[in-house]
This record gives sequence, structure tokens and C-alpha cells, in this order.
Amino acid sequence: MTRRSRFRRTAPRQATPRRMLRHRTAPRRVRALAAAASALGALALLALTACDADSVTGRDAAAHDGVFYGLGDDHRLYRWDASTDEAEPVLDLSGVWDGEGDVGTVLRSSLSIDPRQRTAAWIEGGSPDAVLRFGDLDSGEITTAASYPLDHACIDPTWLPDGSALLAHRAAVWGDGAAAGDATPLPVESWGDTEWYSPDAGQLSTTVDLAQQGCRLRWYTAEDGSAQALYHDLQVTQFYRIDTDGTVLDTIEIPELTGTEPLTIGFVGTDPSGRYACVVDGYGPYGAFKGGFTIRAESGTRVIDLDTGEAVGDEDASSCTSLHDDGYVSRDGATAAFIGYDGTAKWSVDLPEAIKESPVLFFYPNGQD
Repeated sequence: MTRRSRFRRTAPRQATPRRMLRHRTAPRRVRALAAAASALGALALLALTACDADSVTGRDAAAHDGVFYGLGDDHRLYRWDASTDEAEPVLDLSGVWDGEGDVGTVLRSSLSIDPRQRTAAWIEGGSPDAVLRFGDLDSGEITTAASYPLDHACIDPTWLPDGSALLAHRAAVWGDGAAAGDATPLPVESWGDTEWYSPDAGQLSTTVDLAQQGCRLRWYTAEDGSAQALYHDLQVTQFYRIDTDGTVLDTIEIPELTGTEPLTIGFVGTDPSGRYACVVDGYGPYGAFKGGFTIRAESGTRVIDLDTGEAVGDEDASSCTSLHDDGYVSRDGATAAFIGYDGTAKWSVDLPEAIKESPVLFFYPNGQD
């Protein structure tokens, strides 16, 4: 079922899905084939069948009873169960700093955790030597999912709602630094194909044909149980709703969203249903972006109800970092608060020492895995 919005201005655009060929240098084991079938089956299930939204998103779980993830000063990813006092390390990311270029910025701009909290993904390296990594949050094992070209600057790697696969944009975003007399290349505007990668099965045979170029693609579960996504055009003037083929289902004119001021300049994420969007608006000193902007904003400044176009939540809240069924996480330094879409402050916690200065913060209510 397509969500209707009073801001829709264009008719659905039909896009023809492309199919990526899989290249194998050796036969896969039966186990890998079974995993691939399982991941592809998950894509089909999300696209064609309804699912129990409560079981997927953790609806009705106590919002304060959840798990945070953040980066420590020791280059490790930490997991913090909010019912305990201390965070525990789950991944050693120190290998990131062995790469070339602005590796810290690329890590912060690409790090994500699948909704099941089983796998972390990030791009390692700030040069054409960059690779896409998967990290197992139980064992700590790190594997390579794909090599360059990989986009971290516009369409950063993004998970399906069920966490079965990650969409990567295969764009050559690093320019020729040597030609400019600089050993470190600078990001350039580039566009390429998309590919799905599964932590269990590797590269999948399907892809998403994005007819409209844009950035910050985020998946959610539609009312009919299918996977859909939101992303914005390069000028941040329109949001597109698409299905897993890339077909545009709806277009929302961003300037008509009256809850933003004076100008929307970024998109952080959406809630599990795709109704609410955490956006970045306004400019800071010297034209710098708000929201702790690197390339992907680390937090947003407002939450917008895309059905009404109005800002929701607490207008005095300092940020939005992640959106959930019944509200969103707002962070103010070392304190995280959960705010309902009606503006009610539901709880707040002081982050533990290990992650209180983390540049990125992820939160998952219990019952979501």
C-alpha cells in the first residue's frame, strides 16, 4: 500500500529494474547457497507479503529498556544495555586507522548496525583503496564484503528493515589527488550502480535501479509489509519514496514542509513506518552544517511528520539521532533522551564513560532484534 501525502506532486515513475550478474571464482558450499536463498527470500517477503509489525519493530516494548552503540576513544565499538552501568566493547575498529586519507570521517559517515544487532558495517579507508567491512557483533570477527568503488558521501551503505542485506552504492567518489598535487584525493560527485550484500551470503543477484539521483537512502517497512525507502534529490528539494526495484511511488516537495526553517539541508533517518523524518535544517557559522555534519550528518535538528508536513516532538530538543515507533532519541552532549512524537519527554539517561563522547550514537529498543 502506498502512503498518500498531501505533498505529492508527481505521478509514480516506472523504473525498469536491472539485474546484476554474480561472478564466482569457485563453487559455493551448500551452506552459502542456502544462506543466499534465505536472504533473497527475505527481500521477496518484504516486497510482497505483510508481516507482523509488532514483532519486527519492537512495538510496545519499554522505550527506556534498550541498547545503545557508540564509538570509544580507543577505536572500539561499544554496546551499552541501558539497564547496566557500563558499556562493553564488541568490535575492535583500530584497523581503520591503518588506511589512507581521512579515515575517521569516512568511518563516521558510513558506520551502521543492522536492525537485528547482529552485524555492523562500515567503509574502511579514505582513498580508492577503501573496502566495505562487516563486523560480527557476537564474535568480533571482521570480514570484507566488497572492494572500491564505494560511496560514503552521498548514499552510504544502508540496511533492509529486517537486517538481512545491506545496499551499497558502487560510485567512485575519490578524485585524482595526484593530479591536483595532493597525495590525498578529495571526494567528487559520482554515480554508479547499487548492489545488495548479505553478511551470510555475500553479494546478491538483485539490485535497486535509482532513476532519480539523490542521497541518504533509508529503508522502512510499509503498511503492506513490503520494504520501501526514502531518499532526497541532490539539491535537497524533494523526497522520493521507492520500492525495492527503485520505482518511485511518491514525491514529497521538501520546501512545502512547514516544520523546517530556514532551509532543509540534510536527512538523517526515518522511523520504522516511514512516516517521520529526522532532518537537518539551517546553517551554522561560516556556512557549516548543523547536526555535527561531516558528510553524513551525525544527528538532525528537527523531526517532521511527512503526512502533515509539520514539525513534531519537543521544539526545544537539541537533536534527533534515531527514530522509532513511538518517539525519537535526542542527544545533548553526554545525555540521551527519548521524546514522543507528541512532545512528551519519556526518559533520559547519562551515557557511560566509554561512549559519552562518541560522534555517532545508535539506539535499539528491546524486542526489535
